Amino acid sequence: MLRWLDRFGRFSLDPQGSGVDVDETVNRLGALYGHATSDPDGFLGGLLALVQRDRGGFATYGAARLAWEMYSSEAFRMPAALPLIDAGIRFKLSRGLPPSVALTALEMTRLRQLREEHGWPPQL
Repeated sequence: MLRWLDRFGRFSLDPQGSGVDVDETVNRLGALYGHATSDPDGFLGGLLALVQRDRGGFATYGAARLAWEMYSSEAFRMPAALPLIDAGIRFKLSRGLPPSVALTALEMTRLRQLREEHGWPPQL
């Protein structure tokens, strides 16, 4: 799963340049949906545990994107999703990508929340 999360992170950051097969990605998302929705806290906790071993950041970003894919804006109300989402934002910002270009609308909403709660730069 860690390897797939890495590939999904690469695909999510650069769909055309990642070399990752779209069908592989979509099929895995569909297969994960049942587990993700039947036990959200367990699913998210498992993802967080997996990415603790991530050294390149792409698997962490993939886990953040997976949280958004599975729960969309509901993720804002899921405490177990927030560490993944925050790590995904940190991953993008650490690459020097400007927030206004690199972050999705949901990520920008979360970044604004973090700025209001913790100031800037956020302690993610």
